[in-house]
Amino acid sequence: MDLSRFVRQQDAVDMERLSSLDVTMIGLGAIGSTCAVWLGKMGCASIQAFDGDRIEPQNWSNQMYSDDQIGMLKADALGAVMKQFAGQRPTAIAEFYSGQPVGEVVISGVDSMKSRMDIWRGIRDQTNLRLYVDARMGLDTVTVYTVRNQVRDDRVTYSKTLHTDAESVDLPCTARAVAYSPLACAAIICNLVKRYVNNEQLPHRVILDLATWTLVTN
Repeated sequence: MDLSRFVRQQDAVDMERLSSLDVTMIGLGAIGSTCAVWLGKMGCASIQAFDGDRIEPQNWSNQMYSDDQIGMLKADALGAVMKQFAGQRPTAIAEFYSGQPVGEVVISGVDSMKSRMDIWRGIRDQTNLRLYVDARMGLDTVTVYTVRNQVRDDRVTYSKTLHTDAESVDLPCTARAVAYSPLACAAIICNLVKRYVNNEQLPHRVILDLATWTLVTN
């Protein structure tokens, strides 16, 4: 790795730890595609990614894909995007996550509660998992949960946030995200990864409301 690329952050981020960190990204839509690119640009060199979807025209405005990638599998397209903007390709798997082995850090960028419950069932007993980050986005509101998988209280608290899709606020598909929403979400996630590799304190939950300029952490 060319460390000269990261000179502006070398005193802020443990680059040795970050560059060797195994990250698994589940979901390569607005949150996942944006976060993967910026983690790569931070210096995270080992990213595994899962998504079985293809890029549709409505994905263009809030995901990291180009016009000529519409119709491609997101897993295939992300490789080209990351090679161009982050200088590396992830290990991208064109499948929906179904319990495969994961890395030390798992980041969920899926958009349904059913998918979140399936992911949690698939990862919670994997012994190499140390940090799980679940990002949830609705137009101007971003909520990010962190779970230190070896801490029982974290696991119990997070499990209580899971519910059926019928219990969720169902926003119209035309009011779910603006281009800046995944950027804000990715910034929070990248900061949490930085905190993790630096052994800094991690919040259990971060809520950012861009409509009211409110930030809540606890």
